[in-house]
Amino acid sequence: MTSTNKPCALEGNVGRWEWVGISAADCAAHSMNSLGPFAVSALMADLHLNTFQAGVWSTFEMLAYAGAMFGISPWAARLRLRRVALVAGVMVVIAQGASAIMTSYAGLLALRLLAGSGLGMLNAVVNIGSARSRSPTRSLSLVMIVQTAVFTTSSLLLPQAAAFGGRTGVFGFLALLVMLLLPLMRFMTSRSDILPSRPVPVTQSGERSCHHPRFIIAVVVFYTSGSLAIWPFSAYVGHVAGLTDTAFGWLAAIANIGGLAVCIAGSLLGDGRIAFRLLVPAIFLTALACVGQAVPWNILAFCAAFLINYALWFFIYPNLIGIACRMDPTGRLATLCSGAWMISQASVTPLSGLLGRNGHFFDVGLVSMGNCLVAALLVTCLDVTYGVSSVKL
Repeated sequence: MTSTNKPCALEGNVGRWEWVGISAADCAAHSMNSLGPFAVSALMADLHLNTFQAGVWSTFEMLAYAGAMFGISPWAARLRLRRVALVAGVMVVIAQGASAIMTSYAGLLALRLLAGSGLGMLNAVVNIGSARSRSPTRSLSLVMIVQTAVFTTSSLLLPQAAAFGGRTGVFGFLALLVMLLLPLMRFMTSRSDILPSRPVPVTQSGERSCHHPRFIIAVVVFYTSGSLAIWPFSAYVGHVAGLTDTAFGWLAAIANIGGLAVCIAGSLLGDGRIAFRLLVPAIFLTALACVGQAVPWNILAFCAAFLINYALWFFIYPNLIGIACRMDPTGRLATLCSGAWMISQASVTPLSGLLGRNGHFFDVGLVSMGNCLVAALLVTCLDVTYGVSSVKL
């Protein structure tokens, strides 16, 4: 069954070379999402922060990230992507570079506000650019293929930077990475003439929409708060399980390769019904992995859980944001969903740090699993109530 209202073709759909710029913005925007555990571990080792202090540090970045995305979302239809990306990239470079030498905890928190704002602006650029494309889920999957290649390499190099320069080496590497990506962001257009578009209803009978904004945002909130609650402390838990910094770097690199394979599969599935039907099993499997990642029974169990959680993110998240992009081709709803992601993660990270002060994160694993199960239930409700899987997306 097809939709009763087809999405209108937007003026200025993203061109081939523009995706070079958007891919660069995506890598910069997610540099701390993927490589952040190295930074948290370096801070805890160098400045002797406890897990709660490290959690607050991460939360400052996440709140600024979310604030930037919420602030940009009303202007999504006419945003000049290149200009925003370049300004945001410079902000991140300055914040990461200064964090390499800052010793004051209050100063580090202030720099997280600057870094988070820049990262949020970059992620807004990625979501809005993807929403302007013809197949948002496929576009996001292709961009994430580039991201996995960049972060696989970074995961192998960053432990070497940490061994050579400690915290200075880690944050210097993170600043240099974004600096190298900045010139590529110029491939994005400065076009800002995308006309506002109303949400795209996709219905079975023409009487009600199969996508409800509150459902999509709620799924994103519960899934991200569940799957990422332990993430900032992954390197720390890995060390408890018996992994060295270098071994954790190899694990992260392998996880990125797994994410690459999932991205390729996701790009082939595109925005179809099969991909939607796989969402619930994928989220359910993530719920189980969250417990194994939080409780280091042994190295093998931790590594398996880490790999599953990380790789499935590259399937689940693009599909959720892809649904939001199809609902609102201006990218506003997708940007709000990503902002909600950072708010949800910011809410659970201090709790994770507090619960993990004794070095044990079992309670965090249980909370993570519960949130993921709620997300799976919401996706099921979305399908049962509105018949999404029976509709041509």
